[in-house]
Amino acid sequence: MTTGRIPDEIPTNLQEQLLMQDAKAAAAQAINCKEILGTPQEPLRDAPRLVANYGGNLEDWVKMASTQTNIINGASVQIHWFRNRQTLENVEFKFKRQYLKTISTNL
Repeated sequence: MTTGRIPDEIPTNLQEQLLMQDAKAAAAQAINCKEILGTPQEPLRDAPRLVANYGGNLEDWVKMASTQTNIINGASVQIHWFRNRQTLENVEFKFKRQYLKTISTNL
């Protein structure tokens, strides 16, 4: 398991930079984002590391995702991060890339 704080992922192009900028603004205002993992009954696997580095309780931490996605270099790209429900602190933003499957035309 990783220990310590994980820095925000650095965008590699303008599209990623704009997507990250929009996600951070939305996260700060708690709009256009959704909780995708973590409940008081089932804390995140990363919760102990998050508590050790940022504080709070295990059940305070959830994984978030932006509702905005862009197609960048053939991948559907979305931003994920962790949020403390009590303090509303948002940390460790990263890109989640899902590459689209191509269908072979050689039948």
